[in-house]
Amino acid sequence: MENNRQNQTKQDDFWDLSDLVPKRKIPSPKATEASVEAVELRLPPRFQAGQTVSDVPLTERFVSPDAERSLRDAQKPEKSYRPKGSLVREVRIYRWKSAYTYYEQFRRHAEHLVGREGRKCPEADFFSYMPQYTQLSKSQMDYYFWWRTNFRQGKCLPAAYSYLLLYLYELINLSEAYQDPASGQESMLRLWLSYREQHPRLDALLREWLCDYSLLHALPPPRLDPGQYRTLLSGCRLKEFYVSAADDTDALGVAMLLFCNNYDYTKSKFYNEESKADYDRVLGGAIRVALRFLRQESGNGLTDTSGMSTLSRDTFSGAVCSWRQKRRIEVDYTSFSHTHELRYIMTDVLKYAENALRANRLIKSRLSIYALSVPLRHCLDAYLATALPPRRRAAAPSLPASVPDYEKRYDLPAVGVSMERAARIEAESWQTTKRLVEAFAGDAEDARERISPATGAKNEEISTPTTPTLPAVPAAAPGELPFARALGDLLPFLRLALKKDKAGERQFALSRGELPDAIADKINTVSMDYLGDILLEEEDGTYTVIPDYLDFLTEQGVIQ
Repeated sequence: MENNRQNQTKQDDFWDLSDLVPKRKIPSPKATEASVEAVELRLPPRFQAGQTVSDVPLTERFVSPDAERSLRDAQKPEKSYRPKGSLVREVRIYRWKSAYTYYEQFRRHAEHLVGREGRKCPEADFFSYMPQYTQLSKSQMDYYFWWRTNFRQGKCLPAAYSYLLLYLYELINLSEAYQDPASGQESMLRLWLSYREQHPRLDALLREWLCDYSLLHALPPPRLDPGQYRTLLSGCRLKEFYVSAADDTDALGVAMLLFCNNYDYTKSKFYNEESKADYDRVLGGAIRVALRFLRQESGNGLTDTSGMSTLSRDTFSGAVCSWRQKRRIEVDYTSFSHTHELRYIMTDVLKYAENALRANRLIKSRLSIYALSVPLRHCLDAYLATALPPRRRAAAPSLPASVPDYEKRYDLPAVGVSMERAARIEAESWQTTKRLVEAFAGDAEDARERISPATGAKNEEISTPTTPTLPAVPAAAPGELPFARALGDLLPFLRLALKKDKAGERQFALSRGELPDAIADKINTVSMDYLGDILLEEEDGTYTVIPDYLDFLTEQGVIQ
């Protein structure tokens, strides 16, 4: 029994883990007592006003000679230059702050394979986010070199987007010992323009990489078609690089029209297929006139108007690029796209030219002008006097070509307006009215006889309707022809408009209890019947006669 009890005790001890847990130290009573004695603390000296940073002691840190040399080189530009005939004033190029090796293998492969020629082979698809030679299979490698051989010869074979990226990385990493920089710039531009329709993503990359490549190798901006500026450069960080400021080029005027204003005239409700050519020609010419005026006032660089800006950028951002070609670039440039004063001037130039074009097209609404000086307005007026298209009469509306023949039978015949014919129709209608009155006169007599005297009501005589007197058509006064007669008592207002007598127009309108606008609308309504066009237009609150119709008014006796 005793043995069983001992065995049971040993089994219970198996579950006792107290021996395995570290023993807890019991703190001494002195350690738990809180100390209330004063202790002296030493703090570092406080930074005082007027004290320089160098007076505060700093912790010394060891810097190796190599790191110190790299830091010193990174603070001094490796190369700097000043381009001519450009909005870019100065370019400073700095070495990359540290060396890295993970793209060195690609650079060595690019230098080794730069001269390989391809042979004709089937097209092979290829995809990679950051393509490199080591990712190509045998068939993909063969097609890449075949495509590259043809592209160098000016032939653009079909190519996947990753092939184009691989070729761009190759151009970026090849040094001047393996590639002429001007040839590399031309290849970049040609690839961009040739494949941007199939691969729109090239726009966001190449507008920046081409700028970096050109600045790095001190190359002038590539020549672009003026029609491509908006689509190619709309998102570029340094649009000014692509704009030549030389007097013999129109690039600056095109850039001002596209980027240096707050008004997009192509979104105007009057800008359509019919008016597009006039808008582009007239407004583009107005910008060039204003640019020439500002150059004479502020100098060729427009520095008094636009000022200077500085941009710092890392070259070939997002590309496979060796640290040997990677650089940091600082650019001082004359900003035309971020300067408020110049943007306001060019905005008002566009609006001023569009107002003239609207007046030429007989459109009454106008845009507000704020920032144009009087001399600049005179220059624009002299240009617009010869640039605006000739004013044309509004053509009579014609039936659409798609109207079926049976619907044309319901249209009223086209008859010219004639005051004599209108008077004859009115006289005939009065004759018809007279016959109807005479025909029903007998019925009125019978009605009087049928009134019963038994009712005690007094027979009151019912008057027979009399034949109305026909209004006579007013005879034309001496020298007054049908149009003047149609105007009637509105004719004096038209003669005041010929003299541009603003006060007289207002006095005439007040004498009739109307506004000048209402009287002008009545006159234009009459002229629409005769001319198919309005006769009066508003200029600075005064109604004037459109000059095209002065001969007509002379013929009609309005102008004596």
